Amino acid sequence: MLRIFNFRFGYRLYSVKAAKKDAKRYTDTINLPKTKFPNRLSSAKREEQERLILEKKIAVSYEYQEQHLAGKGEPTFVLHDGPPYANGQLHMGHAVNKILKDITLRQRVAHGQQVSYIPGWDCHGMPIELKATSTAPGQNALEIRKKSRSFALEAIKSQKEEFSSWGILANWQKDNIYMTFQPEFIVNQLQMFHHLYEKGLVYRDLKPVYWSPSSRTALAEAELEYDPNHISPSVYVRFALSPSAFNEKNKKIYALVWTTTPWTLPSNQAICYNASLEYVLVRLSDHKPDELYLLASALVADFEANTQLKCEIVQTVKGNSLDKLSYKHPIDKDQSNLPFFDASHVQDSKGTGLVHTAPAHGPEDFLVSLTKKIPVKCLVNEEGIYTKEAPEFLRGKSVLEQGNPLVLEHITNDVVCSSTMEHSYPIDWRTKQPVIIRASEQWFINTEKLKTTAADALEQVEIYPRTNAEASKKALLTQLQKRPYWCISRQRAWGVPIPVFYSRETGKVVLNSALINHLCDLLRQEGSIDFWWAKSVDELVPSNILKELGYKAEDLVKGSDILDIWFDSGSTWSAVLKKDKVADLYLEGYDQFTGWFQSSLLMSIAARGTAPYKALFVHGFTVDEKGYKMSKSLGNVISPKQITKKYGTDALRWWVASHGTQHMSITVSDKLLQQAAENLSKVRGTLRYLKGVIGERQTDKELLLNLDKSYLNRYLLSQLVEFESEVEQLYKAYEYNRVVACVQNFLANQVSAIYVHLIKDRLYCGDDRELLAIRQTLTQCYEQLCKSLWPIVPFLVEESWSYYDVEGGAFHQQKVQAKSEWKDSEATEVVNAALDVKRLINQQAGEVNTWHLAVTIKGSKLDLLQKLQNTLGESVRNSELCEILQVGSVTILQSDNHDLEIALTTLQTSLCPRCRRYSLEDNGEQETCQRCSEVLEARN
Repeated sequence: MLRIFNFRFGYRLYSVKAAKKDAKRYTDTINLPKTKFPNRLSSAKREEQERLILEKKIAVSYEYQEQHLAGKGEPTFVLHDGPPYANGQLHMGHAVNKILKDITLRQRVAHGQQVSYIPGWDCHGMPIELKATSTAPGQNALEIRKKSRSFALEAIKSQKEEFSSWGILANWQKDNIYMTFQPEFIVNQLQMFHHLYEKGLVYRDLKPVYWSPSSRTALAEAELEYDPNHISPSVYVRFALSPSAFNEKNKKIYALVWTTTPWTLPSNQAICYNASLEYVLVRLSDHKPDELYLLASALVADFEANTQLKCEIVQTVKGNSLDKLSYKHPIDKDQSNLPFFDASHVQDSKGTGLVHTAPAHGPEDFLVSLTKKIPVKCLVNEEGIYTKEAPEFLRGKSVLEQGNPLVLEHITNDVVCSSTMEHSYPIDWRTKQPVIIRASEQWFINTEKLKTTAADALEQVEIYPRTNAEASKKALLTQLQKRPYWCISRQRAWGVPIPVFYSRETGKVVLNSALINHLCDLLRQEGSIDFWWAKSVDELVPSNILKELGYKAEDLVKGSDILDIWFDSGSTWSAVLKKDKVADLYLEGYDQFTGWFQSSLLMSIAARGTAPYKALFVHGFTVDEKGYKMSKSLGNVISPKQITKKYGTDALRWWVASHGTQHMSITVSDKLLQQAAENLSKVRGTLRYLKGVIGERQTDKELLLNLDKSYLNRYLLSQLVEFESEVEQLYKAYEYNRVVACVQNFLANQVSAIYVHLIKDRLYCGDDRELLAIRQTLTQCYEQLCKSLWPIVPFLVEESWSYYDVEGGAFHQQKVQAKSEWKDSEATEVVNAALDVKRLINQQAGEVNTWHLAVTIKGSKLDLLQKLQNTLGESVRNSELCEILQVGSVTILQSDNHDLEIALTTLQTSLCPRCRRYSLEDNGEQETCQRCSEVLEARN
């Protein structure tokens, strides 16, 4: 590489003769780029063009790559589709997700690798069922299922059409999709349920679970959202201890408990403490002097700050001495000897160090009940209403709406202090209403048995983008470790039934492989699982299986629960990829750390001991330009349909590629979309120019690339090798925003600013051999650009390609690969050295037309420049060095001076009226320069 650190200019000015007035026009003799590929399209024309490309090119491209890339090179790349919900219209989040997946698939196909991608839909669940029941309340399960299925199919039809219109690479023509209500999908699910049941990983138990009164069903962690501004009571309640406590005669002693759920107090069964803590008995200001209150010593100051009550410490008590205490229930006066239990979940970080324990309404409380064998008393039904077993003043009342005030009113004398607090509280992700924790008989997956294996498997999983990989993996591991158990049963109608029966007498689960196989056969025959609700037990279970089970039909009760939709989607790998396959990639939003990423991992670990994916790609969520989440209530929703209508589908795809991979908040704004459309217009302009130069595709022309001696041609081909390699690496790292930047940079610099700019004279005015070499060089450039752009903007590439390959070939049928022999370090060094000199000349030339300049270059290290002009000591006008420097002539002089000296002289001669580069001879006999005269003579 030529390095110039010091240089001196000699600059002499002469008058310039006026060029003769053109005697004739030479426009028709110039090789101007010509193409019918339009510079821009009207909105109507663009829509029509996109429709034609979809029908003729994109629609068949998935099947084409299946047939022609199978067994070639790398193994099939499997991207497993996380199923979107079959409900409602598509939004920008769908666009980000599906287009990122499509770019991922297309870049693999562009590099000759077969892909496997089957789009899917999650068809069951609460939102669809709520829509079905809202039209006509009081329907039975079969009626609900019929309407729900209809709603889901309608949504799938609409969403599928829109996905297809975005150019998503899939076999839409043959409807090769999966839906979680398809018979074979459900067959796979029933068999997996039984398989996990036989392994002891699926079981039924009474446990407290998140319960949604608004939906009347249990919820999993992934089905929760959190309201950060929820208002709850903040209440200090006293529990009267037995008179013998602490030997304090003539004193009334109370345990102080802090709670934000007074509605659970009727179910209280114990008070928990921590034996390692220190406790104190205190006398409270504004209370009777004979009343003493027990709490943790470390929380006295906190209690005083929250209640404005002063505490006088009367006695210090060791935590391990509290095990003999007992207390009276604050509501049920018949319970007067309730226990204190040591429990590690009790801490001195907040509250009083004493925890009200209701096993039906808390996970830790429930674990205490198992250890201490105390009853689990649930006084709340599925609708969040107190049952007839509750105290009379609460029966039939809502725990969330009326429970807290009614309980506090009833125990008003035992309320030491009452206020409210704002905090984060779980809500139903669909209804947005608060949930409660409620004990009920449910089905569970034993996640404790799976966590270690799952965590080990995750360590082998690659996570993208790389910049967030460690944080993403930590988040997934944290969510996995936090999960206590997975409740997989739901109390609804629209879903896959849990295929079990129960003994009418004992409640024991009745299930075996023969029963599952029979139900699967029935499902295949019926074409729907609706028969579970339509048939009676004796219609569902044949006599031979009843005999095998040891029951009569009348002794059995059919299960009424359905499977959690996360069990549905968590098993998709098994139904879609089949038993032994592992996906190369799952690509979804970061919310799936608690959802599909986790449920799929747990299901796959449970069934076969391995992760269902080799890599995860995690993208963000769309927000408006102010950073707000898009919602109808805020009026800031921009739909994909609006964007494609205004800017075109490729503009939407370009925006996704530019902004969808590097940030967790993906901004959607008219400004960014307009910017995407403008950038795409520039790309279109470049493709159009290249297309105009190279003309239609030629298959029988003599290839000159290996014989061509032009350093500029060799330079561009070498740059193409590097460009292809860099783009491929960025694609495989899922850094699509950097692909966009790389393409734009390459177009602006190596293609436009250097090559196209410098070869214009040769292109427009050169001889046929020079023109052919340029065309063949730019043909390779055009094809490489199409290869790099096709994954992101397939409509533009296929449209452009249709003007190039007039025989009707599509780009997806091409194999484009730069040749390794094009890599040319010599050409790169030589051209870069000349460009260094050109920059120095331009700094001094100012506004002067540099073709009028004669340049003298003097120095000791001129080897690289001499490759472009090997004559020393003479003025040369037609060298490639003159072409790169864009000057009239160059004289190279060897000297002993290490500094480079550049002298500029303005030529006096007139420029050729045809090429405007070479000077005319002084004798005035020729109308054009010698080069142009020879070209014109050869053509005639």
